[in-house]
Amino acid sequence: MISHLLAAALVCAVVCAGTAAQADIAVQKRTDVVVGSSPSAFALIPGTPPTLLISTAKGLAAFHYEDGVLEAGPRSSEGHGAEVVVSGPLAPGGASAVAYASRETAHVTIAPVDAQGVIGTPDLIDLPALPRAARIGPLRVGGSSALFVAHDAGLSVILRGEEGWQRRELAAPAFATDVAAADLDGNGTIDLVVADESTNRLAILRGLGDGGFEAGPQLATARTPKRVVVADLDGDRRPDLLVLSHDGLVAHLARADGGFAQALPLQAGSHLVDIAAADVTGDGRADLAVLDQSRSTLTLLHGGDSRRFALGDSYLVGYGADAVVLADLDGDGTADAVTLNRLGDSATLLRGLGGGVFDGVVCVRSEIGDLTAVAVEDFNRDGYSDLAVVSENGGRVAIHLGRGDGRFRSLTPLAIGRQPRAVVATDFNQDDNPDLAVVNFGSDAVAILHGDGRGGFAPPRTVSVGTGPSAISVGSFGSDTGADLAIVNSLSNSVSVLYSDGRGEFPTVTTFPVSARPSFLIVGDTNRDGHQDLVVGSEFSESVAVLLGDGRKLDAPTTNQLSATARASLAEDLDQDGHVDLINPEETAGQIEILPGTGPGEFGRAIQVEVGRDPRVVATGDFDRDGRVDLAVVHRATQTIAILLNRSPRKPPPTDGQRAKVPSGPRTKSG
Repeated sequence: MISHLLAAALVCAVVCAGTAAQADIAVQKRTDVVVGSSPSAFALIPGTPPTLLISTAKGLAAFHYEDGVLEAGPRSSEGHGAEVVVSGPLAPGGASAVAYASRETAHVTIAPVDAQGVIGTPDLIDLPALPRAARIGPLRVGGSSALFVAHDAGLSVILRGEEGWQRRELAAPAFATDVAAADLDGNGTIDLVVADESTNRLAILRGLGDGGFEAGPQLATARTPKRVVVADLDGDRRPDLLVLSHDGLVAHLARADGGFAQALPLQAGSHLVDIAAADVTGDGRADLAVLDQSRSTLTLLHGGDSRRFALGDSYLVGYGADAVVLADLDGDGTADAVTLNRLGDSATLLRGLGGGVFDGVVCVRSEIGDLTAVAVEDFNRDGYSDLAVVSENGGRVAIHLGRGDGRFRSLTPLAIGRQPRAVVATDFNQDDNPDLAVVNFGSDAVAILHGDGRGGFAPPRTVSVGTGPSAISVGSFGSDTGADLAIVNSLSNSVSVLYSDGRGEFPTVTTFPVSARPSFLIVGDTNRDGHQDLVVGSEFSESVAVLLGDGRKLDAPTTNQLSATARASLAEDLDQDGHVDLINPEETAGQIEILPGTGPGEFGRAIQVEVGRDPRVVATGDFDRDGRVDLAVVHRATQTIAILLNRSPRKPPPTDGQRAKVPSGPRTKSG
């Protein structure tokens, strides 16, 4: 019979102990706040603390920061479905006002707003065409403000006069997608930078200080510019230009002669949707927060001298994020970040901790897509846990070297074969350097890559196995090294056992037939005879095959019936209470489920942790070296690995009688 622990790790429908107390398990996770259906745009209203005004399908809603979260404030039916929302000192006397518009109607609405987000009586101003973007800024440094609206016919300037609102049309590109206002030449008047998607240029309009502008130079920029921001990126006290385009993010650095340099690529990607600039590191230079909608990530780029921009951390944000703001929401002097998540009906809050670090879920952005599996090991022998992640369609493995604080440095991906689906790491040739074994589903083989102890690997050597290999585990099945391999062959309904010679080769391969559509393996001593056995199961069956070991080899499989459909789980003691906890990724739900152990074979109420789109597989390691087990969650669709640091209360190590026993060897689910 399978031991109680292995059975618990296999069975999906575990019966939870109804009277057991909830386990004290917590992992770091992002802070999402429900803000209303289909949030589409937001603006920041100055105050102590400042207020976020968010446009939803039902109107404008105010939110302010309090006790670590965004609290809902006043709501208004005004501005429902608005795709453009800006705020600034536009009302009479320089009081705050909000301007909002929809891409469906050719007008903009302006209304006074107080610091709490209460909206006053609105005024409707017609536009020549459908609006695309708007900004509020002064016409002269320290002077009264105007509203600049980019629309399908060009650019409008809206001013408050003695007889009410006045609108002026500017000679600007007919296909203006965005506008930024700043004193570019230091003469005290505000100039405009207009993005023109029809010519892939930036049109610079020199301000006259009275609401008038004259045509200035045009600057070739990236293809199809859609967002433009002015900020000092290199600390020379001259405003530089940032352009978000169809192809990614570029910068035009200001030259000493008053012009701008050619486009400097900062980040590539066709799904970058918004940027914000602020000094988040405290070095006097503007840093950038770049929002990637397809990956659901916010990535920091830190400003530097001349042409250098340092890649900072990436953080998980909500589903369908398409807008970001950087502002000090809690009054601690450090910029916080908020993203608006249209498809998630939420906003994600990342509280600034100083030094360019935010309180959120740090994730690794992989250069390879279609991620299918991950292994954790110290590949460069520096004492920190590293990651090896494989890409099925790309046929590559990416190595990410840990820094010991939950963050990673990425190396150039390596080619490993056709359709890799699973990976394990251990020392196969006894040189004290971790090696890799990768299952290549498309070539019916296992690739062995010997590590050099510095994070590099030799070209792969392959060993043929059965048809459609999809999962792998390491165990001690008969060789003296304890580095044998077991591989599930999902298309030939078999399991292959590769016995190591201790020199990195596998001269003996034995294949056993098992039940149809095998998908996972677990290594452990199922009959408690002191030798490792192998359990082979399928997500589609209520039976598993058990191959008993005698220390020299594995015997032919026998079948064991379970009470429910089986699947593999990670088994770890997350809260250090001496009981094994089970961890499962729930791909369709966008979360992981933790079943906290409360006793031998007993589990408490399930804990669901939202982790973002398509969590493919989970691996464990102590990524911040605090003695607690952390989680690395691979997201296949978004090309990211989320690092969930263990925040369970620290407890004294369990005694030998309490210590949790976990099945040895990695468990990897098939594709």
